[in-house]
Amino acid sequence: MREALRPGDELIVVDSASRQPARGEQVAGEIDAIFIRCERPGVCRARNAGWRQARHGFVAFVDDDVWVHDGWANAIAGAFVKHPDVAFLTGRIDVPPAQADTERPVALKDDTEPAVLDAHTGGVLGHSANMAARRDALEKVGGFDESLGAGGRFRAAPELDLFDRLFAAGLTGRYEPDARAWHDQWRGRRELVKLDYAYGVGTGARLAKLVRSDKRRARAVAVDALWRRGARQFSIDLLRGYETGAIFALSGTAGTAVGFARAIFVPVRDGHFVTHRHDEAPKRHAWKQP
Repeated sequence: MREALRPGDELIVVDSASRQPARGEQVAGEIDAIFIRCERPGVCRARNAGWRQARHGFVAFVDDDVWVHDGWANAIAGAFVKHPDVAFLTGRIDVPPAQADTERPVALKDDTEPAVLDAHTGGVLGHSANMAARRDALEKVGGFDESLGAGGRFRAAPELDLFDRLFAAGLTGRYEPDARAWHDQWRGRRELVKLDYAYGVGTGARLAKLVRSDKRRARAVAVDALWRRGARQFSIDLLRGYETGAIFALSGTAGTAVGFARAIFVPVRDGHFVTHRHDEAPKRHAWKQP
């Protein structure tokens, strides 16, 4: 990671309630990184702690199972300079060459052409495993909703919710394939079924927000989650005899329904779910980012 940065860039390592904080601090010291310890788990809590500590106007995020191209930081900085009206960027995420035969890759965005991202853009916008944002844009919307994502009350979709709120604030983003990264595909089928369910829960929670704030976008998200990636995909995979794929689709659809039911009555303040006291209690377990 350090090799991909430019002179003057800062590297921040956030330890999200791990059981071995001393090891994380040691690693951060070895790569000349700023170390932050979060006593409560949650990927969005960790990301918020990181960008609030950062000193520069542009903040980039990667996950712990992602590695980046040597020109990654230059590509991000260059895109922000070239497109001063852009609030956030998502980068290209590929499967590592050694894992090219992965059955169902996770968190990919491998389009080869750059694109503008706005409230009307469909398909995959990108992933927080490889993204960047202007600090003032994050401040404008309060950063990531800490109820979403791994370790949170609703277990996924933190970047999509962030994009929703940035679009609602009148801001736009951009996809930049030159900001390239590779995502380790370490999950087996059982973990993927659980992950699809978690993705569904996050999508349902996101949908529960949108039906109160942006009904047009809510309809688009519902059609994509419940029809294209849900019932339609389930039927296609079943007809093809791909039972595992049908299970993936069914798991995601079930998660979406559960997430929506759990989130629809949760109050939203300034675009963020209002947390309950028990949600804020420290947890002792460690977790792995989806």
